[in-house]
Amino acid sequence: MNRQADRLARIGLEGFAAIDEHFGRAKRRPPAPKVPYVPQINPIPATKVIDSGEAAQRIRWEGFY
Repeated sequence: MNRQADRLARIGLEGFAAIDEHFGRAKRRPPAPKVPYVPQINPIPATKVIDSGEAAQRIRWEGFY
């Protein structure tokens, strides 16, 4: 390592040592709770696919055009 990297590594080690001294060592993280798998149901019913011509007809018919 070069001199700058050595200096940064030393500062990092000292910093984490100070944190550990002040707050205590980190404890093990508790395991994540197990969540039962629930399949998702699509709440939106499938609709008919239309092309642009039919969409234009519907827009005219409904008065948006």
